[in-house]
Amino acid sequence: MSMNKDKIRTFDALKVIIKYFTLSIMVVVCGCLPDPLDVDGIPVVKPQIVVSTQIIPDQSIVVLLTKTFGALEASDQSDPEALLNQIAVNDAIVTITGPAGTFILSSLDNGAYGGLVIPFQAEEEYELKIKSESLGEVSAVATVKPLVAFESISAELYFTGFDDTLAQVTHQFKDAIGKNWYMLNVQHIEGDELLKDLLNPDSFTRLLDDGSFDGQAYGETFRVFPRDFSPGDTIAVSLSNISQDYYNFMELRLDNRFSFIEYLSEPINYPSNIEGGKGFFNLYVPDIRLFILE
Repeated sequence: MSMNKDKIRTFDALKVIIKYFTLSIMVVVCGCLPDPLDVDGIPVVKPQIVVSTQIIPDQSIVVLLTKTFGALEASDQSDPEALLNQIAVNDAIVTITGPAGTFILSSLDNGAYGGLVIPFQAEEEYELKIKSESLGEVSAVATVKPLVAFESISAELYFTGFDDTLAQVTHQFKDAIGKNWYMLNVQHIEGDELLKDLLNPDSFTRLLDDGSFDGQAYGETFRVFPRDFSPGDTIAVSLSNISQDYYNFMELRLDNRFSFIEYLSEPINYPSNIEGGKGFFNLYVPDIRLFILE
């Protein structure tokens, strides 16, 4: 049973977005952390700020700030709550400046900043500035991508005939004229069991470019893996119109999902629009739909 996006309360949607961001960072905790090595003389790499941002349909914004950490600082025996507290950046002043002025975001705990409705305008440019007492300053500029919404969408359980039960999503949307890139996310939602979700993110991401359907309606059916689903499970499905740079960034991250620890530990050549840090300053608006799988 689907819930129309117009009926999703702002607070609930904000919690879903914060969870998406935290999950995308904490995926390194769930099996990609190596065992500690008994070595000496390794130079200490100065941590950098890692930025993730997103706006939701009511124009609330969430900025998630974490910091890179060395692979020797954690293992699969690390306490997840302590590790989350370790990488969250909670001492920052975060501002966003655009045509309507400068807005100061409030701390929402665990490295998340937001709490404001900013009058974002499609195709307008905005500047993010972050000043942390412990990690210094970073900045970035991004242009708001227009919302592209589902024209139709449904989700159901798919029985493979073996031991697996997958989620199957069928959707259609109208592609905007011109070159565009899209990101589809499917996330299992388990109420307020946030810590459990952090340790078992099981988030599914699908990237699309409109090279074969520019300006046309596009529809497909896909199955969500690798996790199994059960009747009564709740999932959130989102569609986002993203920039080419972020598409390339996400494509590389998906290609290297099993060595994602590298992204948060040592400096590597992931594309980024953050000056002085890592991650991405994104201003895209997702169309989010919730489903209970029957």
